[in-house]
Amino acid sequence: MKPLKRHTKIMLIVLSAVVLAVLVLVANVVRSRSQVKGIEVMIRYGDTPQLVEQQAVKDTVLQRMPNLLQLSVKNVDCQRVAAIARRVPYLANVSASVSVGGKVVVRADQRRPIMRLYYGNREFYMDSDGAIFPPSTTGYCDVLVAGGNFTEPLRRDSLNAQTVALWKVASFLDGENEYGPLIDQIFIERDGDIMMVPKVGDQIVELGSADDLDAKFSNLLTFYRKGMPRAGWDTYSRISLKFKGQVVCKKK
Repeated sequence: MKPLKRHTKIMLIVLSAVVLAVLVLVANVVRSRSQVKGIEVMIRYGDTPQLVEQQAVKDTVLQRMPNLLQLSVKNVDCQRVAAIARRVPYLANVSASVSVGGKVVVRADQRRPIMRLYYGNREFYMDSDGAIFPPSTTGYCDVLVAGGNFTEPLRRDSLNAQTVALWKVASFLDGENEYGPLIDQIFIERDGDIMMVPKVGDQIVELGSADDLDAKFSNLLTFYRKGMPRAGWDTYSRISLKFKGQVVCKKK
């Protein structure tokens, strides 16, 4: 058998590519006209306890789009599906698409709480992005507890200065292996001073503002390591970090 000439080989390659393109096009047309086969929710939980179930997200989407499963694939508005799924307060980075098999697929990350906020008679979680969302009936996160004598109503779209200050402290402690385990609760006064309840001892630690946190906590840790063992853990009722470069203590 004589070997194929160069131009014949090229023609066969081109023809194969055209046939493949036509098959893909036909498959896409058939797929776009087919009916939606279902809805699938994929949530990345990370190392956070589960706060929301996939079924709750499905129910939220189908309540707002009850005819979704009767639509053809080409008529699915993925942006609307994602926007509705974002209404579930525990989700972030939400996207939606239609799979090759014809399923509507919602992908999202579960928010990771860093603080449990008691605001008046209400209770919320806050995450590292500053998002506020309610506690869950599905799971519980053991995180820093925060409260205060708040002077303004809580708005989720525009946080007031007191809430921002608490969030700054919580964010700092969340990223610190040394300082994070020291503190159990934080509390903000009307004047903006932040008080902390440590996990060790029964003193109140007066942090002051949410500024210079690294220096303040470094001073506190040094005092815990060097000062407290000599003075005794039951000697002081209050430890103040408000003054730059100092740790001021009040005896019981």
